[in-house]
Amino acid sequence: MLHRSFSTLALAAVVYAINGSVADYAPLVNQPCPDVTTDPLLRVFTPKNQSLHPREEEYVTARMTTVIPNEWKNWIGDGSAIGYNLSSFNGSFPNVGIAISGGGYRAAQYGAGVLSALDARNESAKAAGTGGLLQVTSYLAGLSGTSHLGLFLSKVGNRWRC
Repeated sequence: MLHRSFSTLALAAVVYAINGSVADYAPLVNQPCPDVTTDPLLRVFTPKNQSLHPREEEYVTARMTTVIPNEWKNWIGDGSAIGYNLSSFNGSFPNVGIAISGGGYRAAQYGAGVLSALDARNESAKAAGTGGLLQVTSYLAGLSGTSHLGLFLSKVGNRWRC
């Protein structure tokens, strides 16, 4: 029981540490349920149709054009220090995803530590050169315990800048 309380306290500390505000990333709350007869939630998958749902495509495109270029620049500058020329990307940046393995509370704590080590708001992560990867990430996936971490972060999404 003490272990579980400590885990909950640790996750609460992570939330406290990652305060921020970004309405363009957080999901909207108190929204009416969509009419699935006119606007299906899932796309129909066929070998000829492997596209994203139109709303996800719209979100990813908007994020890729309005947020990601600045975050890449904030993270690696012009890229010359690591052998890149950021301007040669011509606004076409890679989609970055982070997947964290599962395994309960211990995995969630580990995942929280990993995300902290990749967060530009963590001064020691910035000094190590890893701080900023989280901000250029478009997708975050978790299994088991780390899915709880993802759910937790989505609930505090209005305060989690990414």
